[in-house]
Amino acid sequence: MMEGHGDDAYKYNVTIRADFSSNVRHGALDAGLLAHLQSAIAGVTHYPEAGAQSLQAAAAVAYVVGQEQVLVTNGATEAIYLIAQAFRQLKATIYIPAFAEYEDACRIQGMDLVFRDWEELREGKVEEEGLVFLCNPNNPTGAALPLEFLRQHPNTLFVVDESYIEFTRTTTSLVPALYPNVLVLRSLTKSCRIPGLRIGLVLGHEDLVSQLRACKMPWSVNRLAIEAGLYIFKNKQEFAVPVEQLLADTARWRDELKAATGWTVHETDTHYFLIETPAPLKMHLLTRYGLLVRDASNFRGLGPNLIRVACQAPEHNQLLTEALRECSQTGLR
Repeated sequence: MMEGHGDDAYKYNVTIRADFSSNVRHGALDAGLLAHLQSAIAGVTHYPEAGAQSLQAAAAVAYVVGQEQVLVTNGATEAIYLIAQAFRQLKATIYIPAFAEYEDACRIQGMDLVFRDWEELREGKVEEEGLVFLCNPNNPTGAALPLEFLRQHPNTLFVVDESYIEFTRTTTSLVPALYPNVLVLRSLTKSCRIPGLRIGLVLGHEDLVSQLRACKMPWSVNRLAIEAGLYIFKNKQEFAVPVEQLLADTARWRDELKAATGWTVHETDTHYFLIETPAPLKMHLLTRYGLLVRDASNFRGLGPNLIRVACQAPEHNQLLTEALRECSQTGLR
């Protein structure tokens, strides 16, 4: 597992005033979900369902697919490792920059790896065979695009990570279309603010999902995670992302950051984006200002001195804007 993921405040003995380092939607845990989990906590004296079957059924209804087309996992990360295990005989291509777990999962299985630039997807350039991992919207860049052209490449098995699909208007989900050569990863973590509960889903044709199910260990999804997922699917409207407002806030904040620093603030189709800084800034921002950002320089395909930030509440955004303004004017003093 790569060190240096976002949301790593647990590693530092510092009071965090604002956390920009993960792409989870900002805000508190939904009050209704909190109450539901409090009422369900006594249930942890019993084992959960071995395969999270009730949540699988609820997800199938929510995504308008068959139950056998859904696999519930311990976050999208478990799904990534299951896919690499189930299809380890294939060559794997990863469109970069990308979430490091695609590469880590493939390396554990001893797979041959090829890396290609994510921007090639805009021209419809894809591998014509093997297993292909791509993230849409992409992490860490925030770029997104329609991917309907994937169906034109039937000899390739595409893994499309849609963990951030609720945060864009540039593209839409490949679910419920579910092309026969595509596995779609979804996550309740980001949009529902529950990264600590680890709820992921794989959706695809029954024959593909059955191969993953054969590799999956029992009880990987805990009882509270199942309860949370059931509550979320039952109350979907309460968890809808106000994407228009979030994207508008992001665009306004990006303009403010560019004006305050004069640095390159990258374009994005989501609520998170990259900033090029003149020097490594993560620890300086953390220790001097109590602000946590994602050091993005360890993403394969990116250069040094890049940070990734996600739009937060306006008052928190302002804290980072002022801190970066000071950094641009005084350096790291």
